[in-house]
Amino acid sequence: MNISKEGVSVTKRFFEAIDMLKAQKKIRGLQTFTNRYDINRWNLVTVRTQPEVSVLKPEWIVYLVRDYGISADWILLGRGGMFSE
Repeated sequence: MNISKEGVSVTKRFFEAIDMLKAQKKIRGLQTFTNRYDINRWNLVTVRTQPEVSVLKPEWIVYLVRDYGISADWILLGRGGMFSE
């Protein structure tokens, strides 16, 4: 399955947000995120390494927006700043 360029962009922003949360020490790493939300870590790693063919689950985006203050406009559309104000 080929993912649209928009879908790939959303996936890249998702992992950019994960990396920022790690840099800010809001999470220790990807495993912290996957354990908290009962996500198969290898599925998430596959999405990260193959964004053109692997699907990012919408609920993963919800977790970032709801629990970490990531802007939905930014992660979905690339507009504005990474964090909600």
